[in-house]
Amino acid sequence: MNLSFSPTVCPEALLSDALEMAKNAGFDRIELFRAWTESSPIHADTSVRMVRECLQAAGVTLTGLNVRNLTGRKADSDERNLHYNLVQVEWDIHLARALGLKTANLKGGARTQEAQEDLIEGVNQLLERVPDVTLNLENHMGSRLQDLADYQTVMPHLDGRVRILLDTGHLLSAGGDILQFAETFADRIGLVHLRDQQGDQPVPFGEGDLPFEGLIRTLKGAGYDGSLVVELEGVTWADPAEAARTEREYVEKILAA
Repeated sequence: MNLSFSPTVCPEALLSDALEMAKNAGFDRIELFRAWTESSPIHADTSVRMVRECLQAAGVTLTGLNVRNLTGRKADSDERNLHYNLVQVEWDIHLARALGLKTANLKGGARTQEAQEDLIEGVNQLLERVPDVTLNLENHMGSRLQDLADYQTVMPHLDGRVRILLDTGHLLSAGGDILQFAETFADRIGLVHLRDQQGDQPVPFGEGDLPFEGLIRTLKGAGYDGSLVVELEGVTWADPAEAARTEREYVEKILAA
């Protein structure tokens, strides 16, 4: 397993600044977001070539790209239009490929039967269109994929190239059992976002309800060798780089135990 920096701790930072912060915090890997952060590879002042060169110059490896959600609807009008939505998501997947990735991370839509149908149909269509990638489906509070029961409903209908992005913070916010989830889908987990929570409030690692040792033990037992993305969003840090370093060191101690 490797540790990856999340720019959600510094959402206003441009890519060069986010990379510098990652390096200062002791990371040599980073995950990027299409939206939500200014380090996005589609920033108005950047290009795919510039992103690749920036990563290379910093000596930082890109481990993932979080793309647009597969909602089955148009973002501007909320009209149901799966074809339109898939065109957008497929564009993002090709962006990930252009950045050297073989996978992309995405979420589903609202907690409706319609969104579930569009998610299943849409994901399978995307994998037919782009045969050399895998997709990581992320759990998110309030979305179509919120908890264990949602995945138990959806995963049997999806291609085997679909993996699960386990977001510990959102699963805890939804009242989910982290270990039960990880043990149930141990062989389908493709990525882990690590965030500790106390109730629905993010807290520093070790101060909340996330069972770190049990989760790492389960992942090791399943042979998971992917990224653990260290997320620190939702907390105001006096020194974000130092906070990221502290959280990285906390996880490294558990991995070494």
